[in-house]
Amino acid sequence: MARNFFVWFALAAILCSLTAISAKVSESKEFVLTLDHSNFTRFLTQHNFVVVKFYAPWCRHSQNLAPEYEKAASVLSNHHPPIILAKFDADDEANKYLAKQYRIRGYPTVKIFRNGGQLIQEYRDSRRADYIVEYLKEQISPASVEIKSAEDASGIIPQNKITILFYTRDLLSGLYCGSYREVFWRSIRTLIV
Repeated sequence: MARNFFVWFALAAILCSLTAISAKVSESKEFVLTLDHSNFTRFLTQHNFVVVKFYAPWCRHSQNLAPEYEKAASVLSNHHPPIILAKFDADDEANKYLAKQYRIRGYPTVKIFRNGGQLIQEYRDSRRADYIVEYLKEQISPASVEIKSAEDASGIIPQNKITILFYTRDLLSGLYCGSYREVFWRSIRTLIV
């Protein structure tokens, strides 16, 4: 009887420890991908929108950005369309030629690669996770949206800081004139205020 109790107790202890270990593994999931000279170019060509932090492990500014960058990557990990955050050790001897190719002169340098790496833009905004997330969401959002009804407009206009509406004479004639005119004047009031 005592032997059975000991066996059950030992099994329960092992199960509890395995649960704790798996919880720690899931908590420590990294959302920032690590790139190097062997996979950098191939990875960029396979994705439409990638943000890369070029860093040096010894650099204090790189060390300060790391947790904020990781938080931003965590928040953006479920975004649609995908926003991929990666890091690249530009100080590693094997990676230095790529860092030179992309004109990395200081650490950290964050660059946004679009269209398989064809378009490159440097990120120079705040280093806080919430600002990084907001900026990248704005960057990947469409520059313009077609509004087909007053309901569409009411859902879009309050979300944006600046709203500019354009419409043609065809829209001003006929049945829809009153509806579009109302949307137009509401938008103008938003811009003026």
